[in-house]
Order: sequence, then structure tokens, then C-alpha cells
Amino acid sequence: MTGRKLVVFRALYLAASLALVTAYVGEAASPIRQLTNTTASNLRPSLSPDGRRIAFQSNREGPYHIYVMDSDGGNVTQLTSGDSDDRHPAWSPDGKFLAVDSGDTVKREIWTIEVSSKRRAQVTTLGAIASFPSWSPDSKKLGFYLYQAGAMDIWLTSPEGSTPSRLTRDFASESNNQCTFACHSPAWSPDGNRLALSDGDSSRVVIISALGGAQTAISPTEERSHFPVYLPDGRLVYVTEHVTIDQSWTDLWTVDPASNAPRTELATQVQAQGPFEFSSDARQLLFASPRSGNFEIYAVTLDAAGKAALATKPERISPDLSSAASTRQDRGFSLPNTAEPYLLVAGLLAFAGLGVESIVRARRRARGRTKP
Repeated sequence: MTGRKLVVFRALYLAASLALVTAYVGEAASPIRQLTNTTASNLRPSLSPDGRRIAFQSNREGPYHIYVMDSDGGNVTQLTSGDSDDRHPAWSPDGKFLAVDSGDTVKREIWTIEVSSKRRAQVTTLGAIASFPSWSPDSKKLGFYLYQAGAMDIWLTSPEGSTPSRLTRDFASESNNQCTFACHSPAWSPDGNRLALSDGDSSRVVIISALGGAQTAISPTEERSHFPVYLPDGRLVYVTEHVTIDQSWTDLWTVDPASNAPRTELATQVQAQGPFEFSSDARQLLFASPRSGNFEIYAVTLDAAGKAALATKPERISPDLSSAASTRQDRGFSLPNTAEPYLLVAGLLAFAGLGVESIVRARRRARGRTKP
């Protein structure tokens, strides 16, 4: 190799190394972390009580089934299969079970799944559309929505399937032109005495007693607020939706229902609609979004960088594909966001560079020995 060729090789080697470092830093520095990567719709992430696992629903095999993965997106395990359509997983407080709703567009029932054995048990046999289960903090009750005869209400039952009881009466009804399609699980207060949910008009967050009774609104009347989640300290996090003719966004708020203190902004101008899942300290946020081309699950830390990233409109927005069946298939080329592939390529580049340099030096030494 001539001196000029060696200079060109070294320049190309340096450029490739810099490009590799730049690619890794760009991917690793992204505050929003993509946890799933398929052509399916991956929805409704639910964080385990210890924060180590995420349950979610995916239609990567046709109907929706329940999967569990580590909090970093690794070690994906499929819990349900077959022809059943399983949705809206909710962890039991001890992390050993998931509650789901299963069925079709005519009839859905509540089931429990033991995570370790994948054994499932039917909880309700109401012959209507039961959906969005949620566990009481003591694990003794399951709250869920039931739609039947043109009305939707909150019902309670035990995980073993004791006789269900109706908590509300005509909470939302078609005769009142209200939305009777449940959108999120009722949230239990840490002491198990109250539940928070969006009202029958899907416009305000309200609290009701676990024994029944009147609703108490905790969000302003001039907004559309949804998806309440209780934090362990008794505060509520909820979403306010904003829609204009040319854009939409959401704001996240925290409020203490037990005090008269004003609500606090958690994140604003969020370019995702929710629902959202939060860690117990409200520092980590999970959500599903079509920002990568189809619905995938993302995680972000709610620090300054994470909030700024959430407020940045994604470059690519696709239609809602949540109803479209899909088979498991990797998408086209995308850069990995873990260090291992970059380290491998860096090692190969270093090996190639050292090899070429060694060959050049050996040839130079050989030419030096043969000169008269």
C-alpha cells in the first residue's frame, strides 16, 4: 500500500469511527426510549408494583394477547394465546397476577392470569361487556366497567368470582347521550376507600366512594380531563386534553384530593394522548404512541430533558392502527439504542485498522531488508 493510499485509508477509518460514535451518542441520548419494535399494535402498558416488569397487549399474532417484558423492553414473554381477545392488563398488588378482560365485541368477561404459570381463571359470567379491571390495594376486590342495556356502570367483585355488585347506577347512558365506551380502568385510592375515573360525559375527573354515593369532581369544568391514576402518597395524576383545528396536545396534572391546594403541572404540551402509566414516584412514564409508524410502547424519565422531548412533535405521525391485525415482523433498518452493537462494530473497525497497519509496517520492514 502506497503512502497516499495509507493516508486515504486512515481518513476513511477515522470518519467511520466518528460516525459510529455520533450514531451511538444520538440514539443513547434520546430521552424517550422505545421498548417494543414490531409491525403490530402494542398498547396499554401496565407497570408491575416493583417497577421491574411491564404487561401490555399486542395483536402481533392476530387477536390481542397479553405479554410481559422487562422494564427496559427485554425478555418478552407471551402469557395468553389462542382465539381469545385479551386486553387491558392490570397487576395485582403483589405482582403475581394480572386481571384482564377477554371476549369479543358482543360479550367480554373479567379473567385473572397467574404470571408464573400462565394459568387463567374466569372471574365474571355476566354475559355483557365487562372491561378495564383494576385491583383494590388489599387485593380483595376488582373494580371494572360493565356495559349492558344501553348503560355503563362500575361494578365490584372478588378475584375469586364472588357475586358482583353494582357500585353506580346509570353512570353513563345512551339515553343521556353519554359515552358508554370505557377508556381507562377506575383508579383505587391507596387506602381502598375511593375510586377515581372520568365522568359519564368524559369531561371531568371525579371521585366516588367504594361504598357508592355521589361523585366529587376534582378537575375544572372548562376542560376535558381523563385517565386518573393514584400515586402511593394519595395524589392523583390526570390528563387534560386540548384539541384545535390544526393541533392537539395534553397536559399532565397532579392534585391532592384531600386538600384545597391548587393542582400542579407535571408536564405540559405533551404530544401524546394517553392513557399514561406512572412509576410510584411519578418519575417514570409509560405510554403507547404511533410516532414510529405503528403503535409502540415508550418510556421516558420526567426530568427536564424528558418533558422537553414529550413536548416535541414527532416527525412521523401515522393513523390509528390499533384495530388492524398484524403478524410479528421486524421493521426495516433502524439504529439500535443499546451499547452492545456499537461496541461490536467498534471492535471490528479497530481490528481491521490494526491489521492493515501491521501489514503495511511488515511490508516496509521487508523492503528495508532487501535494499542493497
